[in-house]
Amino acid sequence: MELERFVNTYFLEPIYSRTGYNLINTVVYACIALLAAFVFFKILKKEKVKIDERFVFRVIPFILLGSTIRVVTDATGESAATNQFILNSSALFGLYGAVGNSHLYDYSIVTTTPGIYVVIGLLTFFSILLFNRMKKMELLPAFAFLLLLPHLILLIPLMKNWLHTLLILVLTFIGFFVGRFLLERKFKPNITHLLAVFSHSLDGAATYVAVELFNGAYFEQHVLSAGLGVIFGTMLVFYVVKVLFSTLAVYILETSDEGREEKDYMFLLLIIFGLAPGVRDMLRLLAGV
Repeated sequence: MELERFVNTYFLEPIYSRTGYNLINTVVYACIALLAAFVFFKILKKEKVKIDERFVFRVIPFILLGSTIRVVTDATGESAATNQFILNSSALFGLYGAVGNSHLYDYSIVTTTPGIYVVIGLLTFFSILLFNRMKKMELLPAFAFLLLLPHLILLIPLMKNWLHTLLILVLTFIGFFVGRFLLERKFKPNITHLLAVFSHSLDGAATYVAVELFNGAYFEQHVLSAGLGVIFGTMLVFYVVKVLFSTLAVYILETSDEGREEKDYMFLLLIIFGLAPGVRDMLRLLAGV
């Protein structure tokens, strides 16, 4: 009973009550993610998957897929009163009504964080193995885009907060150029370096705009970032920290003694941890869900 209560209190209840993360589930999820990343890397090496800049770009569409599905889940809500697909059931020739009533995207442990990213992570991993064995790795991003496109189309009729989204992008590029400027003082950054900085700048910018400019409609769910907002009284500090953190992380990784494939794989992980929540937050804000 104690174990059941522990799991319900720190893992299941935060998902269904939408109260966000706590210190315990944050640590557990982080440990599981790092362990999975380590195991995946070892298997990819055994399968002779070439991990380089091209590999990183081929995986990125899967990151976008996970974030977009997560926003579709946000749009369905838990009842007819909050289900944007049912409320706009005539949109896309009635497809909204069919999606809303299908309950495929109902809020559950599978369709929300961290479940959706476990599903997408496994989909990505096995897709890589499949296309690699087929010697058709160039088709990997096309497969992800094929899955991404219908979900993105579902969100288009909901999109409305364009000015706030523009502000997010402006802040993102400001952080990106600051990070690039700092890195160029030490070495010439490549595209994966810059994408890592861009991803975390996007995450910080989207969080700041959503939390600060929407009068309580959104709140920060992560323990550390929410703590920064409480301590400093503004989520702007989170944006600044994300820009500086990603820049420093890129510098430390690139100047480490790790091999090239190990570095590129860690850059991919760094990109995932910034791009996944950043795209989800920006799309959710844009769609107003």
